Amino acid sequence: MKSFLILMIFFCLGKSAFAQNDHFSAERIFVNIPNSQTHTSSDIAAYINAHYRSNKEKIAAIYSWITMNIKYDADTIHYVILDENNEERVSFALRRKKGVCENFAAIFTDLCNQCGISSYAVEGFTKQGGYVDKGAHVWCVAFVDDKWGLYDPTWDVEKPGSNNFNPQFQYFNLPPIDFIQSHLPFDPIFQLLNYPITYNDFERGITQSVNGKNYFNYKDSLESFQKMDRLSQYLIEESRIENAGWPAKKIETKLKRIRFQVEVLNQDNDADLYNSAVADYNAAIIFLNKFLTYRNNQFQPAKSKDEVENIFQNVSVLTSSAILKLKKINRSTATLQLDTGDLQKKLDDLAINLKQQEILYKNYSDSAIKENRNLFY
Repeated sequence: MKSFLILMIFFCLGKSAFAQNDHFSAERIFVNIPNSQTHTSSDIAAYINAHYRSNKEKIAAIYSWITMNIKYDADTIHYVILDENNEERVSFALRRKKGVCENFAAIFTDLCNQCGISSYAVEGFTKQGGYVDKGAHVWCVAFVDDKWGLYDPTWDVEKPGSNNFNPQFQYFNLPPIDFIQSHLPFDPIFQLLNYPITYNDFERGITQSVNGKNYFNYKDSLESFQKMDRLSQYLIEESRIENAGWPAKKIETKLKRIRFQVEVLNQDNDADLYNSAVADYNAAIIFLNKFLTYRNNQFQPAKSKDEVENIFQNVSVLTSSAILKLKKINRSTATLQLDTGDLQKKLDDLAINLKQQEILYKNYSDSAIKENRNLFY
């Protein structure tokens, strides 16, 4: 199924002027990649992999290059692509050397993953000047030195109209207890806190859960999350968001996007199953035709009984495999389901034909044995 493009304005807000926080200034690495090697993320990643050894150095180099070379552009019109492919987000920003939060997050996660660092883009709401911003924002998490960390390159980028910009890593691997003061992810797993807070807590400035009973092992949950296929990840993410105490209006769009992607993946899975069932059917027909040709040639040249039964076995296995796949399609939760009726009828007819040919061959084989015996009497 083709991926859909939804034209959407994503209100990625730049940060207000806060007090300088050079908490991670020691992590800063000033990266000077030749311009000819900055047109694609693969070229940038290759440079970083060649010049930096540890993941700690690599992620600092990635963050530094992005914040120094990609400009924030609030007027950018961009596409939110509801699939796993970030290529357009990345290529768009690298081509123009400007973008908004989702472009920054896409480049960061893409470069991290190409440099062997697990990373995810995270969506949620931010808070500035004591008030929750109206539009959603995108930042990142990454796994370095056996520890998950939080990163927001957008908020460390020079904003239009800024004077005497002094690059700081204010939102580079900021401790979760500090990051939560200004960033609340839709999915509580990405708070990286054992006691996640709710939207009401966030809105009121409560950054530590007052309910010590609801312990959440986010480390184990993220480890399990990484092992899931993308469809399972969407489904568990949807469940966590729905149960995280969000006001319905705040998560309405996010849940719609998740459900849309679930629908796309379900339809893609159904299409894959259907195509695989068709392939099984065609392969079964080829095997059955081998027997029919053998039969039409009056069972010449001679084949052993095992050879013929192996043909029948292949037809039976492939037919059963195709039928099982159609059953899975018929149990699909996709809103738009494939019509499997025609293929199911062909498979039913094939199963009947197979049974008939098996009986015919058995009769022939039995009669041939009887005739051979009569030669000795």
